[in-house]
Amino acid sequence: MEKSYPLTILGHIDTFMALKHQWRTFATESKKGICDYPRMYRNNLRFALFAIYPAAAPYHILSGMDEWFQKIDNPNNHLIHIKQIDDFDKVKKSNSIGAILHTEGAGGFDSELKTLRLAYRLGLRSTGITWANVNQFGTGFLFRSPQLDRGLTAEGRDFIREAQKLGITVDVSHLNDRSFWDVMEIIEKPVMASHSNARSICNIGRNLTDEQIIAIHEHHGVIGLNWGTAFLDPKVSPKDFSHTDPNIGFDVILKHLDHIVELTDISTVGIGTDYDGTNVPKCLDSVDKMPKFYDYLLEHGYSRQDLEKIAFGNFYRVFNDTWK
Repeated sequence: MEKSYPLTILGHIDTFMALKHQWRTFATESKKGICDYPRMYRNNLRFALFAIYPAAAPYHILSGMDEWFQKIDNPNNHLIHIKQIDDFDKVKKSNSIGAILHTEGAGGFDSELKTLRLAYRLGLRSTGITWANVNQFGTGFLFRSPQLDRGLTAEGRDFIREAQKLGITVDVSHLNDRSFWDVMEIIEKPVMASHSNARSICNIGRNLTDEQIIAIHEHHGVIGLNWGTAFLDPKVSPKDFSHTDPNIGFDVILKHLDHIVELTDISTVGIGTDYDGTNVPKCLDSVDKMPKFYDYLLEHGYSRQDLEKIAFGNFYRVFNDTWK
């Protein structure tokens, strides 16, 4: 029977890391964590960027990719590695989940970009530049430390150019403002912010300013909404966001969505989530609750066509434009 809720790409999940810490498997439905094959499949969450995290050192990249491919190669997990745009159709025709190889940060890649090129050959199709740290390529928004007035390095500019030349989608989530604008100066293809929200709603530097949202839109990119309470809560302190409200409702998420759409249009927003990587509100603490969120959007002015773009079409378009 065809599901009534939309086919969905999750722009960023940390599930493979969470599986280790929660002593569970992707193949088996669990009460621990958020994402696994049974829960994702029944809710039509058929695609996701499964992050390698941490990715700050060469060993992290090596071990992360080894563990990533062990998950992919296990037939019980029902995963298909998406390496080209046609693979989306293969997943749709199967009973599988499409997995996009993504690194959360790039500190583990060498400055000569040899490992980046090797990773592309292995199927890397998306990369961030930093996490909440500083590396040889750029500077992230720092959660606990004083912020640094430092942007992309010369190596970082080479990294961005080479990633886009190869056909790897560049992710600007986690960057500080200076690094973000340095990226926007040199890109030739769209970028994504895989899991970020609107700073004017939740005032922390990890979120995007109005000017940044507009810049991503003008470059035909996409912003994946982050379900993390620290990135949603309008009452959060920009200096201490360790205490946030787990009872945030769909109405707060809608504020972020509406704001991005009003600044740009429906083509600029997607579903990021950050599932299995951060604290999320009770209203979305299970993928089984995603259909309720989609119903809520339909009840608050969004059409089914809008939902299809938010859930699937906008990320798909960016991948189609950047993997060439």
